[in-house]
Amino acid sequence: MLSAGGGVLARRATPVRRRATLLSTRVVARDTWWQEFACPDIASAARPGQFVMLGVGLDAPGAWLLPRPFSVGWTGPGGEVGILLRTYGEGTRALSRLEAGQDALLLGPLGRPFETGDPAAAESRTAPGVECGVECIAGGVGLAPFIFLAAREAAEGRRVRLVYGERDAGAVFDPALISRLTDHEVELFTEDGSAGRRGLVTGGLDPGSRARLLGCGPTPLLRALVAFAREHGRDLQVSVEEHMGCGIGTCQGCVVRSADGRWVKACIEGSVFPADELDWGAI
Repeated sequence: MLSAGGGVLARRATPVRRRATLLSTRVVARDTWWQEFACPDIASAARPGQFVMLGVGLDAPGAWLLPRPFSVGWTGPGGEVGILLRTYGEGTRALSRLEAGQDALLLGPLGRPFETGDPAAAESRTAPGVECGVECIAGGVGLAPFIFLAAREAAEGRRVRLVYGERDAGAVFDPALISRLTDHEVELFTEDGSAGRRGLVTGGLDPGSRARLLGCGPTPLLRALVAFAREHGRDLQVSVEEHMGCGIGTCQGCVVRSADGRWVKACIEGSVFPADELDWGAI
C-alpha cells in the first residue's frame, strides 16, 4: 500500500460499522466531554492516529444527516473506545447530550495511523537519562490521538514526551485523567499562563532533541511544527484537522494539496501524513 508521496503505509484493518453503547460520559473541560463506548471490534483494530465517524443514526428523532469524525482517544481492555469531544455546532452538542446506556453509531477504524518506528529502538526505552524516542505536540483536542499513543507505548515499556497546549485553564483536559489513561505526565502550556507554563505549546519544543516529532492540532500549530522540523532536520508526522462528511473518501470534503500538486483525501490518505508529503503553502 503506497502513500500519496510514494511511501509505504502500514496495512490497516477493514473498517466496520457498529451500534455501540455509551458506557460513561463526563465533562473534562469547558465544552469538552470524555466519552467511552463499548465497541470491541473497533477497539481491537484501532491504531493511534486513526479515527471513527460518530453519529446517532437516521432512526433517532431529530437526527442530523452526517456523523462527525473523532480521533480514537484510547482503547480499554474490555473493548472500550474513548472519544474526546469538544462542542462546536449542533452535531457535537447533540453528541455531548448522550447519556450512559444510550447507543450511537461508530464507523472505524479509519485513516492512516502514526508510525513511531522500531519499537525495539534503544532511544525509546524507559531508562534514566535516555531521551524518549517520540515527542508529541498537541493543541486543543489534538491531544486525543496522543492519549491513545502514550497509553500504547507505556504498555510496551516505552515512554513518550507529551506536550499539550490550550488557551486557558478552563479549556484544559483533566491532567489527572490524562495521567490515569496514559501512565504519563503531561507538559502543559496555556497562552494566558493560567495553568502550566505560559505561552504557545511550541514553546515546549526542544531544538536539541532527535526524537521523532508528531503533531496534532489547529493548522497554525502544524505550520509552526513544519518550520521547526525543517530548521532542525527533524522527522515530522502531522494529523490534519479537516472537515469530513463521510470518512471513506466519497464526499471529498477533506481534500488537501500534496507536495506534488495533487489533491488527496485526508480521510483515506491521512489524516496522518509525513509533513513533507503536503504543500503547506496551500493548507
